Amino acid sequence: MIYGNKKITKAVDKAQQTAQIVAQVKQLLEKKIIKIEGNVVYLYPQILKTKESALNWMKCVYTYCVLKKHIRDKETLLFENIENKEPIGKMALTPKLLIEINP
Repeated sequence: MIYGNKKITKAVDKAQQTAQIVAQVKQLLEKKIIKIEGNVVYLYPQILKTKESALNWMKCVYTYCVLKKHIRDKETLLFENIENKEPIGKMALTPKLLIEINP
């Protein structure tokens, strides 16, 4: 038998990953760490520690809002400070993924 040099990777189960995102965001909502009103997500800025984690976290909340809050896929989601309503960033899924994080 001849074996090719193929790299074998385990496929990510998208349904399981999405269910995990929904469960984690639900926990944050129950603990009142975040609050979602329409297209605005209120949160503590300490959650977004690094730029990489902020991007990942924002994508997860966006996924949750599209699935559970029924925002349209191309609507902009705004992120604001829960204490003083100061803008933290925004995310939109237009033809490209647009994410802005305020310093």
